[in-house]
Amino acid sequence: MEKLFENAKQIFIKNCREKVNFQAGFRCKFNALADREYELRITGATLYSIYLNGAFIFYGPARAAHGYLRVDTLKLQVTGGENVLCVSVAGYNCPCYGNMNHKSFVQAEVFENGVSIKHTGRDFSAISLNKLREEKAYRYDYQRAFTEVWYLDNHSSLTNWMETDFESEPICSYQYDEKLIPRVFAKPEFQMVSFGGPVASGFFEPAENPVFYSSDHLVGKNYTIVCYAPSEIRNPVLTDVQGRYIADNSHRMDENRYASYDYGKVNTGFICASMTAEKDSEIYIIFSEKQQEDGSLEMKDVPSIIKYELKASDKAYDLQAFEAYSLRYLIILVKRGSIKIHNVGLREYSYPYSYNTTLEVEDKMLLKIFDSARETFRQNTMDGFMDCPGRERGLWLCDSYFTGQAEQIFAGKGVVEEQFLKNFMMAKEFPGIPVGVIPHNYPSENCGVIPQWAMWYVLEMNEYLKRRRDDKEIFREFCYDFLKYLQNYERYDGLLKKLDGWNFIEWSDANKYVEIADVSYPTNMLYARVLEVVGTLYNDAPLCKKAKMIKDLIVAHAFDGTLFCDGAIWNGTEYVNMTEVSEACQYYAVFCGVADEQDKRFSRFFDYFYHILGYERKKKQEYPEIAYSNLFIGMTVRFECLLKKGRYEQLLDEIKAYYGHMAEQTNTLWEHDSTIASLNHGLSSVAGVLIIKALTGIIDINEAEQIITVDKQFLKKVRYKISIGLNQGHISAEGDGSERSIVVSGPYTLRYT
Repeated sequence: MEKLFENAKQIFIKNCREKVNFQAGFRCKFNALADREYELRITGATLYSIYLNGAFIFYGPARAAHGYLRVDTLKLQVTGGENVLCVSVAGYNCPCYGNMNHKSFVQAEVFENGVSIKHTGRDFSAISLNKLREEKAYRYDYQRAFTEVWYLDNHSSLTNWMETDFESEPICSYQYDEKLIPRVFAKPEFQMVSFGGPVASGFFEPAENPVFYSSDHLVGKNYTIVCYAPSEIRNPVLTDVQGRYIADNSHRMDENRYASYDYGKVNTGFICASMTAEKDSEIYIIFSEKQQEDGSLEMKDVPSIIKYELKASDKAYDLQAFEAYSLRYLIILVKRGSIKIHNVGLREYSYPYSYNTTLEVEDKMLLKIFDSARETFRQNTMDGFMDCPGRERGLWLCDSYFTGQAEQIFAGKGVVEEQFLKNFMMAKEFPGIPVGVIPHNYPSENCGVIPQWAMWYVLEMNEYLKRRRDDKEIFREFCYDFLKYLQNYERYDGLLKKLDGWNFIEWSDANKYVEIADVSYPTNMLYARVLEVVGTLYNDAPLCKKAKMIKDLIVAHAFDGTLFCDGAIWNGTEYVNMTEVSEACQYYAVFCGVADEQDKRFSRFFDYFYHILGYERKKKQEYPEIAYSNLFIGMTVRFECLLKKGRYEQLLDEIKAYYGHMAEQTNTLWEHDSTIASLNHGLSSVAGVLIIKALTGIIDINEAEQIITVDKQFLKKVRYKISIGLNQGHISAEGDGSERSIVVSGPYTLRYT
C-alpha cells in the first residue's frame, strides 16, 4: 500500500487535545508554480473543513472502524505564487452515533509533483477558535455532537484568522496506534443552492414560559453522555426561539423580527447566509424538515438552531454552518440588533454517484417517487449508509440491507456497501459489545446491540456477495461466531429465547410484542433465514437442516391456520402463545420463507397477505386486531415480498399509495408514513429499486456471476424506458404497454425464469 504521509505529524494545540467541543484552526502558506501539481493528504478528528485561499474546498474525514484512520487526498487548485491553506477542526471528544470518539488532532501534508513540501509538525501554525465557537453549548442530540453558537467580529483578527497572520499557539505532536487507510469513498458534492427570497416575515413574540422539551441531549437513554450541565451553558438556544411568529410582511430585520424561507423540498448540507450587521446583533438560524401550522418550526426532535452574535460591520458576514443538516424550512430570527440579509442558501453535502439509472415513464407519480428515492439515496450515502442525514447521521444495520440495493441501481458501484460491511470485520474492538455479536450502528461510539440487526447484517452480506464479486471467506469467522453466540439463547427445542440487548423488529406495536415475549417468532424467523444463508453460502448441510427445523417449529407453534402470532410467554410451567398478532410478523414469515405459498396450509394466509394486509387496511382502520405495520421496516419488507412474488401491478399501486404524498411534500422518502420522525430516511431509497424491477421484471442483477435474471411474466399497461449502468456493461429496458424489450451489453447472461 502507498505510504500516505511522508513527514506529517499528528498535532493539536497543547493541552487541548481532550477538551470537549473545542474548535481549532491550522494554517499553512506555500508558493505554487503554474506548471506543477499540488496535492493535500489529510486526516483528523473529529471533523474538519478545508479552505484554500479563503474558499471552502472540502469536509471530512470519512469514518473508519476502531483501529483505523481514513486519509483524504485532494488535488489543490492553486494560484501562482503564495497560497494559504486553512483547516478548521472541531474536536468533540464525545461519544455519539454520527462520529467516532477520538482525541482531537489533525495530520496534513502538501505535495508538489509528488514531493512533500509542507507538513504538520513543522509548517502549520495553530490558533484556538474557542472564542469564536462556544464550547459550553447544548448537545444537538445524543446521536450527534454539539449545537453551533458563534461569536464573530469582522474587525477582529481572530474572526479573520484565515486571512490574517497570527502567532501560533504551542503545538504538541502525538503518536497514534491506528493504521492509516485511504478514504476510498467518492468525494462529496458541495454544490451551492439558493433558498431564494423569504416566503414570510414578521414579528416574534417570545414565550412567557418556554418549555425545555427534552433531556435526551443531556442524558441519553440508559447511559450518561458527554455534555455540559444546563448551569454551564451560556446560550439557552432551546428556549430563546420559543414564542409566536406573527407574519406582517414587513421586511425589517431588527429586534424580534424574523424572515422565513422554504426551499420547496428537503435537502442536506451546510447552511449558508450572507448578511450585514447594521448594529451588534444576536441572530438565530432555525431550521427543520417540518413546519407547524403557525409557521414555527418543529424543535421537539432536536434543537435545530445555529446562533450567531455579530458585531456591527460594513463588511458582510459570509456564514457557513460547520456541520451538515437536513432541512426544508429555515427561519432567521433577530433577537437583538439589526441586519440586512443578502442571500440564504445551502452548500449541498451529497454523494456524487447517484445518476446511474434513468427512468422515463408515463406515470408521473412513479417518476416523482423514483426521483425522490434518488434524492434520499444521495443525501444518505457518504462514507456509509445513514439512516437520516439530520438527526443522527448514523450508519445503521438493517437500513443498509435496503440502501445497499439502492446503491446498485443509483450508483452502479458497490464501494460504499463494501466498506460499510468490512468496517465490522476490520474493527479491532467494539467497546462494550459482547464477543460474537456486532453493534447496530457502526462506525460510531455509544454502540449498542440490536441482535436482530446483526441478523440483517448476515442477510445483507449474502446479497452483497451477489452484487459485487468478493471473497466470502472474509465473513466466515463472524458468521460462525455469531451463530455460536445465538446458540446460548436457544431453548430446549432450538427456538431462540429473548436475546440480550435492544430487541427490535419495527416501529409499531409489533415491537411491544417482541419486547414482552420470551420467545419472539419474528426473531426466530430471521434466525431460520440466517441459518439458511450461512448454511448455503458455506455448504454446511447441518445448518440448512437446522434452518428447516426452526421454520417447522415456528409453523407448529405460532400458526393458527390463518396468521402467525408474535410470540410466546413462559408462565412458569410452559410457553403460552400471546394473543397479539402483528402485520409485521406476517411479512417476516413470507420474507424469511416460513410461509410457503406452494403449501396448501398457507392458502388462507396468502389470501390475507395479498388482499387484506397492507397500507389500505391501515388507512381504513380495518381488522384492528392485527397490529398495523410501519414503513420502518415492516411495510418495506412487504414491498420486497410482493416483488419476489411477481405481484408487480399490486406493488406499484401500493408504492404510489404509500410514498406518493412523501414525494410530493418533500421530494424525499420518510421513516414512517407520517411526519412524526425523519422525512429523509436512507432505507426508503429502495423504492427506486422496487419501481425499476417491477416495471421491467428484472429480478436480480448478479454482478459476481454476471447473470441478469428476468421474470418471463412482466407488467403490461405501462410505457417506460429504463437505462441501467453495470460495472462492465449496460441494461436497456423498454415497455410499450404490451411488449417488453431488454438488451444487455457486456459479459452478462440474460436468464429468464
